[in-house]
Amino acid sequence: MSFEWGKIVKSINWTLVFNLINFGILLLLLRWLLFKPAVEYLDRRRELIASRMERARESEEAAARLSEERASALGHAQEQAQRMLEEATTRGEEIVGEAKAAARQEAERIVEVGRRQLEQERDAMIGELRSAYAEIAVLGASQVLKREISGEDHERFLDELLAGLDEEALKTS
Repeated sequence: MSFEWGKIVKSINWTLVFNLINFGILLLLLRWLLFKPAVEYLDRRRELIASRMERARESEEAAARLSEERASALGHAQEQAQRMLEEATTRGEEIVGEAKAAARQEAERIVEVGRRQLEQERDAMIGELRSAYAEIAVLGASQVLKREISGEDHERFLDELLAGLDEEALKTS
């Protein structure tokens, strides 16, 4: 079976050649009209998706940074609140201590005032008792003597009586 080119060329149908040429032109037109725009569209779409992915990644990073900042701010706020609580507790303890000290001083002052009043009242009562003793002594002496005493004798007698009463009062108190 040997083939000769001459016979093959003669047997080629010219319709087949025209169909092949038409098919090639169709491929060129499809490439120029359909394939290039489709590839360009796909490239634009790929770039759009890539830019959105990049923005999404940046947004995730920003969200992570914000989350860390909020956590840090929350920690700082908790520390500050703890410090403020400790300061308030300390200040409260100081105020209570100051109030106790002031109350203690006021109580001491009241006790001292009471003591002074008691001393004054005791001194007044002692004075009243002395004068009452003097009156009783004078009455007793006048009853005993049943006579009239001169003013000088009366004063001397009272002075002696008061001197004796002072010594007795000091011994009993």
